[in-house]
Formats: sequence, structure tokens, C-alpha cells
Amino acid sequence: MYIDGHECEDVVAYREAFVKRWKEYERRFIIYDNDGNILSTPVGFPVPQIGRFRLILVTHDESTFYENDRQKTKWTQETEKASTEKKGEGQSVMVSEFLTPDWGRLKDGDEEARVLFKAGKNRDGYFDNDDLLAQVDTAIDIFEGKTNGFATGLFLFDNAPSHQKRAQDALSARKMPKNPHATWRHHQDGPRMRTTTFGENNTVQDFYFPDDHPTMPGWFKGMEIIIRKRGLWPEKGLNAQCEGFNPISSIRSQLSRSSSHDVAISLRYRISPKTNNIKEMEENVCNSLDDIPLIQIRRYANRAARFIDSYAQGLTGPEAAWANRKYHGHRLLPPEMAAKLKKEFLEQYNKLKTTVVSIVS
Repeated sequence: MYIDGHECEDVVAYREAFVKRWKEYERRFIIYDNDGNILSTPVGFPVPQIGRFRLILVTHDESTFYENDRQKTKWTQETEKASTEKKGEGQSVMVSEFLTPDWGRLKDGDEEARVLFKAGKNRDGYFDNDDLLAQVDTAIDIFEGKTNGFATGLFLFDNAPSHQKRAQDALSARKMPKNPHATWRHHQDGPRMRTTTFGENNTVQDFYFPDDHPTMPGWFKGMEIIIRKRGLWPEKGLNAQCEGFNPISSIRSQLSRSSSHDVAISLRYRISPKTNNIKEMEENVCNSLDDIPLIQIRRYANRAARFIDSYAQGLTGPEAAWANRKYHGHRLLPPEMAAKLKKEFLEQYNKLKTTVVSIVS
């Protein structure tokens, strides 16, 4: 487990907020044990502002597979002659996929959310935010077609930079002029910033004058006019950008029809068969991924849930990894074991530390 910087103050604060939110979501999941059987089903309780009580977890991940990345040892016939291995990684195929513990791959009949992408300058280019948004749109359509309105999808993404890109019409104070401007947009040739609301009464805040304004039709109002309307403009003025401002990402905007949060949950498998061309490689990749059984996906989801539950009980990253090894057969960490595991981990850590010091000495 990669834990460098895991206990930094900002990381811990983000983790605590996420774990708290996750625990609320988890109450609306169907829970499976490591044999793939239903362990519990959600019991109804009020959910503010949401019409669909049932929540289905849908995770996203991207993996790149290389032509020459395979096992280096294998069983062969005694008469088979050795062949020279190709140098380098070879051609690559990137797979962008959505998985759910309930069904496995996100697909409905012949329609599927999986995307194969040949990344590279002289190939398909690079999988960017626009490509992901197009895939997300397809994934939402498949999810809604499959659930037919009985559930809400909880789409989870990791914190890759392309997943955090702001929507074209997201609110942003960056580069925003102080005074009215006839043509200002946050992005050149981009759309206007979206209308928003503020205050307890959700007062509408439009950043542009109406198109029938007598002197400035369709102009951007400028920061000062916008803030003065709220009665917040001080005599000394304000900074153009406030510390801690969290703009809306384009993915969150795209998922406005469902709930969303960011988390890293990934599945990676090594592809073994040799390939002669890119088409054959794509077939091998798809066949290998399709062979992953649903029970394996559910077990991996349980492993992720154990980490989250360990954090919820106050364990650190290394302690959570230790707990996962000790209780790999459980989905959740028994509450009474948290203090015991902390003690065991500390004893093992001090023992290892003493051994290292002795060797160095």
C-alpha cells in the first residue's frame, strides 16, 4: 500500500470528510459477503431532496495494457523451442471502464460503458476530460435504462487531474474583471458562467446583464457590481480569488442527475497471451477483463470498504493496511478490535524498528 504523505493534515481532513459521507451512502447499498451472497439490504429511512432511496455504487478506473507486458515464465511442451522476447513495452491499449458490485461491468444488453483508447501522438491522441465526459454521459444513460428509475447511481472517480477539471461554465473568480465587460468569458470563445443562487432564500445571481439592457446588453457585470448586489463590498475592496474556493468539476456537473464523490478504487490484471497486431491485442484485453467473475469484483469492493471502515474507527493508513491483512475475510472491521489492532501494529512496528537499528549498528 502506498502511504507516503498519507497522514498529512490536509489528506486526513479530506479523508475524514469523505468517510463521514461514505457512511451515509453505505446505508443505502445492498451489501454482499465474500462469497457473493447478499449480506444485508437497506432499510428505508428519510433521504432529504432525493426521490430514489436505493443507491448503487458505480466505480470508474482507467488501466493501460502493453503488448509485451505479460508473465515471463510458463509451462511449455518439452519439444518447444525458446523464442526471443521483444524489447520495450510494445503497443498499448487503454481501457476506461465502469464497474458495480451489483452487476459487474456497467452494460445493458449490447450497450456498454467501456471505452478502448489507443493513446499516443500518432494514434488516438490522449484521453482527456472531454473524452471522459462523453463516456460518463453514456454510462448515465445505461444506468438509467438498466435501473428504470428505481435507484440512484453513486459514481466514484479517483483524483486524477483530468477528473478535477472545471466545467466550461463553472463559477470562477480567476481572471474575472472588476468592471463590466462586453465580451468577457472565463474561457476564450467559451460559454457564459452559469447562473447561481445565494442566501437562505436562494436568491438568483446572474453574472451578465440581460440581452435587452439599454446600455450594456449581455455584458459581464464585473466583480464589483456582483458583490455590491450582495452587500459584501468593503471599502478596501476584495481579493480576486478567495483561498479554499472549490469550483464545480465538469464531471460533477455532468452527474447532476445522480450523486457523486471521488475515490480511488481500481482493478488491474496482467494480460498473458502474445499478440501479433493491435486488433488481436484489444480482443485479448476485452476477453481477459470479461472473464473477471462478479464475485471477484464484490470481494474487491469489500476490501475497499474495510479500509474505509478502518479509517472511520480512527486507524491511520499503515494501521488500516495491517487491519486489512488481519481481517481479510470480513467486510467491516469489528469495532472492539480497533484498539487491539492499534496495539498490535505498534508492537510490530517497534519490533521491526529495533531489528533495523540492530542491523545498522
